[in-house]
Amino acid sequence: MAGFPKNRISRERQEQALRESLSFGDFIESAQANRETLRENYAAYELNEQDLDFFAELEKPVVVLALAHDWCGDVAANLPLFARLEQATGKLNLRIIPRDPGNRDIADLYPYKDGQSRIPTYLFFSEAGEELGYFIERPDDITVLLKVWQEQFWTTHPELEGRGKPFGELAEDVRGALLADLKTRRQEVRNLEKSAILGHIRGILSPQAERAV
Repeated sequence: MAGFPKNRISRERQEQALRESLSFGDFIESAQANRETLRENYAAYELNEQDLDFFAELEKPVVVLALAHDWCGDVAANLPLFARLEQATGKLNLRIIPRDPGNRDIADLYPYKDGQSRIPTYLFFSEAGEELGYFIERPDDITVLLKVWQEQFWTTHPELEGRGKPFGELAEDVRGALLADLKTRRQEVRNLEKSAILGHIRGILSPQAERAV
């Protein structure tokens, strides 16, 4: 089978990853963290006709290979959207692999703006294996809001210690309170996150839709 020069990973490595991948349902069943949050967010994402119209223009399904871990808040927030799109459109084939330990070689080929790999990372491929594009972590609008919400959390809770520290250095009870607050705030802007991600997906897949016309 001919390769695709612009692909970052070989066809053989891509096929290996897909063989080892999980469906969204199996990912939830194997989850040790955020299982209920994943289910809740899957049920909560609402897709309207406008959201779905674009996918009807795709001639063939697209493979979405997601590098994800259940403990990640961004995974819990937006992986369910991709699963809902898969279910509602039949035009996405969502497959999930862990980044660590065995797929760092793939993740490192798709660095974030800071040069580091992040999760989730969503890789889009045609059925033939051609790389179409990728989306990393979360929309920029959500990143901005997360920073605002964190500042508001610390302002609202001056009695808590740890302002300015990385998450990993916070006391367990403080970290738990902050993460719970961010989770609640993020659910309140679910439609914003949905719209932004759909915009990214359309940008990646528009050439595929145009070929089908």
